[in-house]
Amino acid sequence: MSKISILSLLLSLLLVSCASEKSPQEVFEGAKEKVFSANRLSFNQLMLWESPELGEIDTFSMDIILRKNLDVDLGFDYLGKREGSGYNYIEGVLSSISHKDSVVTYYPEKEIPMLIQSSMYLTNSPIRLLENGPWSYLGDTAIGGKTYKEYLWIEMDTTITDKKVLLKNHIFINPSNELVDHYSRRLFHDGKKSQFIEVKYSEYDFADLGEKLAYDVPSGYLSKQWGQKEPDAAQVLKKGEKAPDFELTDEKGERVKLSEFRGKKVLLDFSMIHCGWCKIAIDQFNKPDYQFAENIIPLYVNPVDSKEKMDKYRAKVTIPFPVLINAGEVGKAYGVTGYPTFYLIDENGKVEDVVVGFSDEKILEWKKGD
Repeated sequence: MSKISILSLLLSLLLVSCASEKSPQEVFEGAKEKVFSANRLSFNQLMLWESPELGEIDTFSMDIILRKNLDVDLGFDYLGKREGSGYNYIEGVLSSISHKDSVVTYYPEKEIPMLIQSSMYLTNSPIRLLENGPWSYLGDTAIGGKTYKEYLWIEMDTTITDKKVLLKNHIFINPSNELVDHYSRRLFHDGKKSQFIEVKYSEYDFADLGEKLAYDVPSGYLSKQWGQKEPDAAQVLKKGEKAPDFELTDEKGERVKLSEFRGKKVLLDFSMIHCGWCKIAIDQFNKPDYQFAENIIPLYVNPVDSKEKMDKYRAKVTIPFPVLINAGEVGKAYGVTGYPTFYLIDENGKVEDVVVGFSDEKILEWKKGD
């Protein structure tokens, strides 16, 4: 073969290669098309949930099956399972399974959109991520010897009570198969790492519709409706109610009893470690110019985390008032189901105020006046 022929052949191959290489936008649209047009899709979702304050990483492995169903609002049915639990949406019915408690919980239709939105099964799944955005192309990134197209979506960039909050989402798409391979959710407070979640997707399988999805409740499991209270279950206390007395141990091993603070107001800050808004509240209380009103005694009450975890947490995060641990029963008595929850107890031991969630206005109310 002549030199001219070889040169022509190489040039032709180069042109074909260039013509076949898709642009970053085409790769992104291809990934969307592949997922959204699938009749049946299954994959494994491995989540690494980092807690910078503890220096620990929690791991969750989930197997998810999606099946197209245009008769339901979501557009598909799904089965999700991980060790000890499951989460299913079939023919418009949402349920969760606790194998530890042998209970299947069914959710009312009006609550389904909110619950699905907050479910870790779908929130961090490729089908949800590709629906969100806007995503912008950052560049090619090498991970594990492979090159991926990296895209960025800045979900939040704001200031909350003097704290700079930045939430960045990164997805990494394999251009060879147009599948989302990695996802990284990065939350920063004042430029410092606050919470990072890394997700790796594998075992993708695309198939025909096949049989409808179904879940067989294991023998002996109880079924209940979400919101259904057990006869002795506590609810959030109302203003004017008598605050349940309790006795707990603080971080120094000293006994703390609520009723011994009669004559003073007591602020109960029900918090947990893996709670961004709890940390923001603590940061506000830690500010040099923040002091509680002279008649308010603040107490940090953690119904969730062990003493060992709290010791690690306090080594990195200053909590400027007594920390009460092993408070699970106290949390139940006060009907705490979300964090943070604040109770202001008056001088006579009655509930003066209840605040569920973070509130900078309330934090300012509890501050000592100038």
